[in-house]
Amino acid sequence: MKLTTGQLLAYAAPTVALQAMLVPLYNFLPPVYYSAEVGMVALTVASLFAVGRFWEAVIDPLVGALSDRTRSRFGRRRIWMLAGAPIALVAAWFLLLPPSGASSFYLLFWLVTFYAGWTMVYVPHQTWGGELSSDYAERNRIAGFRESGAFFGYLCASAVGIFYWIWFKGVAFPSYAQIVQSVGVFFAVALPIAILWCFARVPPAAEHEERTPSWSELIHILTRNAPFRRLIGAYFIDRLAMGVYFGVQPVLISQALGLQQHVLTVAIVNTVAAVLLAPLWVPIANRVGKHRAYCYANVLTAVAYLILFVVPAGVVLPVLLVNVLMAFGNGGTMITPPSMTADAVDSDELQTGVAQMGGHMAFLASVFKFGMGFGLFLGLGFLSLFGYVDMSQVLTPQVEQGVRLGASFLPAFMLLLPVLLMWRYPIDGVRHEQIRAALAARRARQPS
Repeated sequence: MKLTTGQLLAYAAPTVALQAMLVPLYNFLPPVYYSAEVGMVALTVASLFAVGRFWEAVIDPLVGALSDRTRSRFGRRRIWMLAGAPIALVAAWFLLLPPSGASSFYLLFWLVTFYAGWTMVYVPHQTWGGELSSDYAERNRIAGFRESGAFFGYLCASAVGIFYWIWFKGVAFPSYAQIVQSVGVFFAVALPIAILWCFARVPPAAEHEERTPSWSELIHILTRNAPFRRLIGAYFIDRLAMGVYFGVQPVLISQALGLQQHVLTVAIVNTVAAVLLAPLWVPIANRVGKHRAYCYANVLTAVAYLILFVVPAGVVLPVLLVNVLMAFGNGGTMITPPSMTADAVDSDELQTGVAQMGGHMAFLASVFKFGMGFGLFLGLGFLSLFGYVDMSQVLTPQVEQGVRLGASFLPAFMLLLPVLLMWRYPIDGVRHEQIRAALAARRARQPS
């Protein structure tokens, strides 16, 4: 089916709120907030966030499989989103407003709870999008709207701090505590509204009459589906590289470059550029193929990382220009993998006779989160090799060199592997048409 623009906007709306919460989770809570404001050692915080991401890697396929197995007149994806939203909202409140001297157990408990609720919304919503159309190009369009919504969520997370604290309250340089709290308020208001709008406008995904896959079959997704295995291998490395960068970026901007007053400006420019430029990857992917577009996007992102090594301290314009290039590259690496996953599900269905969209999308989501979480740990661990402890220290030349390397050469070189893995990806537009034709012929032969 072909969705209207209004339906696509409604479908993308929950992504805005969900991804807005990732800004403090990636950018502020691990490397800055819980160390500078709460008093935990930065590497300890990064380790706890990595554990939280590992927990997500475990429950994402579980939620995907359970939503596949759910049968409800309300919609098997909708019922999970409705159940997960209040859990995520309550946990976000405690994560973003920790008491003074909060313990490691406090952080870990609310991380685990938040990720459980967030996953219950995110994985079914992502899966729902893959089921709304079986067309190669239309799936690009659906993914384009959803991932543009993600970047708009990043923009809202940055803009709400500027609007409230700078424009409304007159605070020239909001603290990290003020920034994350304003994002929490936005999340609490936006998520329920977005979910209700999505439910009202977007039709439930059609449920095929098929046998429910066994747990062993679900686990065997990775062993039997070679195209999907290659995709998530590449995707894990590029999310790992992004996690490394996000772990180091606050230290780079605030301390190595001396641009603390421009933290929100850099975030705004990055997200505005992503919102404006990410949709360009839809026609690019339709023209050159999704896998080639994904490769080009990783190359652009790697170039942006490398430029950061030589930007001068105290000058914000080069940092802003690099972030525009980085945002463009990141847009391609966000839009194409979910669309390619839906194509890989069709290939798997042709082989096995079972369409496990939820299981595949859950694996993709777990790779995203675990890659980002472990990348954060890797980035801060890399800085610790050069003597970095937390945001309170004055950077020595050795530590500053480590910060620049960690934000540039380390993630850039990691992105070479996804390009090599995906350049000859076997499912392009022509192959997908063949797969869809074979599936249609098989269904036509089945008794009604």
